[in-house]
Amino acid sequence: MSYLYNLLKQFLALLLTTTDKYVGNFGVSIIIVTILIKIALLPLTLKQDKSMKEMKKLQPEIEKIKEKYANDKQMLNIKTMELYKEHKVNPLGGCLPLLLQLPILFALFGVLRSGIIPADSSFLWLKLPEPDPFFVLPVLNGAVSFLQQKLMGSADSNPQMKNMMYVFPIMMIMFSLKMPSGLQLYWLTSSILAVVQQYFIMKKGA
Repeated sequence: MSYLYNLLKQFLALLLTTTDKYVGNFGVSIIIVTILIKIALLPLTLKQDKSMKEMKKLQPEIEKIKEKYANDKQMLNIKTMELYKEHKVNPLGGCLPLLLQLPILFALFGVLRSGIIPADSSFLWLKLPEPDPFFVLPVLNGAVSFLQQKLMGSADSNPQMKNMMYVFPIMMIMFSLKMPSGLQLYWLTSSILAVVQQYFIMKKGA
């Protein structure tokens, strides 16, 4: 597993450096490579969204089964699996695409943390190997994180999730304050693309 992870990191490092040769700015290269990865992972994202919607449709039926067989765990499992089979829904369908995406995103994160960003590289007001001196990127990362959770509407009926909707963006800001700007730029680009994806997926569903 570690061999595949290292191989993936080497490929992404090569992709970044090759893009930089043509673009001439490492910040722009980070944005381009992040966009390319998002495009490559789009089919998995769509499959994940489809599975989650199918599971959401079955939720009322699942709740009925839970109430009916609350004292019989074995029958509860049997009836739940029968429901999945009847509607041809894979309960892991929403998790598997995400699990396939995470190694790629973690690998790119690892590449950018490994010192690949040239010491003299800059982008707009940023020196990419150093933290943002004006804290613009950390604040934007927190704001986009809040928008992403708001767009997904996961906190509408859950008080605990509603609290997390405010706590998590603050944690994001604190976490990224001393992070190299190049890494923050990747994080922000990836988050913005995720929000755009989610918006159009929801719009298409509507």
